Amino acid sequence: MTAREDIAFLVGSASRVAVLEQLQRTPQRPIELAETCPCTRETVQRALAGFTERGWVEKRSPQYHLTLGGELVLDRYHALVEANEDARRIAPFAANVCDSLTDLSHEVCQRATITVGTSEDPHAPIHRFLSVLGTDSVGRFRGMTPIVSRVFNEAAARVIAPNTEMELVVDTSVLEASPAVDPEATERAAELDQFSLYLSPSPIDVGLALFDGYAWLGAYDTGNLVACLDGDDPELVEWVESEYQSVRETASEVDPVSTTLSE
Repeated sequence: MTAREDIAFLVGSASRVAVLEQLQRTPQRPIELAETCPCTRETVQRALAGFTERGWVEKRSPQYHLTLGGELVLDRYHALVEANEDARRIAPFAANVCDSLTDLSHEVCQRATITVGTSEDPHAPIHRFLSVLGTDSVGRFRGMTPIVSRVFNEAAARVIAPNTEMELVVDTSVLEASPAVDPEATERAAELDQFSLYLSPSPIDVGLALFDGYAWLGAYDTGNLVACLDGDDPELVEWVESEYQSVRETASEVDPVSTTLSE
């Protein structure tokens, strides 16, 4: 038998996994396994025969015991299930971020909070951003956005104090649309002494926010926020800071005052 055949045997029936899991808890007789799984005694006997043949269990009358090999197989099975669940959780975010973000470590993604918009709650990522940003003032705020959003602008305004250092990177489409879509935010930005506005020479595809040791990433589809990833994991924050800096270094500072007046 090949490893593929062994794997196929295990995952071919949920009851087989259940039998191994029960034996991992405690040695049992077939009749006990049939009650705890639950499945028929014939199903249990077939599973045990296959496991015995593969060296995953052994019979020490009258009970069956999980072997070291069986422990290893079951642990790896659970790890694969967990990895698949993580992949499914990450997929909606990963599918809608620009190529530069695909090198974000999957271990970091596993530790982060991922929020995805659904048909029942399409605004879940927006609600998540509002929740993590909160209402308390922050010492420093750095952001990057591919859209103009009144909701995001108002949320940022609540945490920007007179002494908050703020940087924002936008592309030409956002810079040109801001005065018309949200003139109040444009005027507020012009009044902030510690506010620096940067214009990226390339279109921005992802949303980003860094504030007081916390990082937030937003994934967009045709201008709509569809998923976000956030957390205070040092590795995540460091990675987001690096991505922000790489875009910031190619951008040119523009004067919010002159930009407002020119409109």
